[in-house]
Amino acid sequence: MAHNNSSAISRRRLLQGMGILSLGAMCNSLFPARALAADQLADSGFLQVSQFLVSRPCGPLLGQRYYDALTRHDAQFSQKLSSLKTLLQQRNFSHVDDFLAAFTADNSDWQTAKTLISAWYTGVVGSGSDLELIAYADAMMYLPTKDILVVPTYGGGPFYWAVTQKGQVATTGEHA
Repeated sequence: MAHNNSSAISRRRLLQGMGILSLGAMCNSLFPARALAADQLADSGFLQVSQFLVSRPCGPLLGQRYYDALTRHDAQFSQKLSSLKTLLQQRNFSHVDDFLAAFTADNSDWQTAKTLISAWYTGVVGSGSDLELIAYADAMMYLPTKDILVVPTYGGGPFYWAVTQKGQVATTGEHA
């Protein structure tokens, strides 16, 4: 007599679940650098600060890429982030607009916040010919029109990607 109990878990489902959990644990042991990077990201408070500054959820995968790029482009970024995080915790601003209104552009924490917001919204880190693309279609600048417009997939004109005679990446469409 067969039992048709939909709430009972089958042996196959149990084994599948155990296999998935084992695989997840094995991945962390096979890729310890990835686990260490995730711990550093969590310890730094990068995602929490980012979420406050952009007023929306920030994913950990893109967050890790932004964090890595920001630290590559600015050796002092970790200290700047720590200072900003401490300030935000001490002042307990209710919204990013309150934070931005409380300081002027010459404040170092305000500058760090601007760098973070800019990275998340534009999808790039760095400046001039030292730009590094982190996210294109997932850049937050496309969120307001995501439901009605397709993200553009064209460049900045002829030879936009070319290298100039000086060895710099062309950023204004000048010819190579």
